[in-house]
Amino acid sequence: MTATDNKALASRVYEAINTQDLATLDELFDPHIIRHAMGEVGIERARAAVTNAFATFPERRFVVEDLIAEGDKVALRVTVHGVPMPPGEPLPLIMEIFRIENGRVAEIWGAGTLRRPDA
Repeated sequence: MTATDNKALASRVYEAINTQDLATLDELFDPHIIRHAMGEVGIERARAAVTNAFATFPERRFVVEDLIAEGDKVALRVTVHGVPMPPGEPLPLIMEIFRIENGRVAEIWGAGTLRRPDA
């Protein structure tokens, strides 16, 4: 896949997340996807993470601000909208790297500034 293909795949992942389209995620994620930051393996865990992301704040939306692709990896900068924030605070931010294999996301490394609602 080209860098353009990999960027398009990464964008489709977040489109599926925002619409909670788990069937599409099944197509975009390898069945044995590794989510390193969470220490999780497998599509079921990834699906549960999407469901849980909207459980507390159903209006939550993830906006891909930047995509950089090279080789089999895509780096993403994603802002999180639709969560309560104190006035003047920046939007929560997620930085991720997707590794693409056979046209699917096989691994995700990530870090972010998301806070628990009670924190």
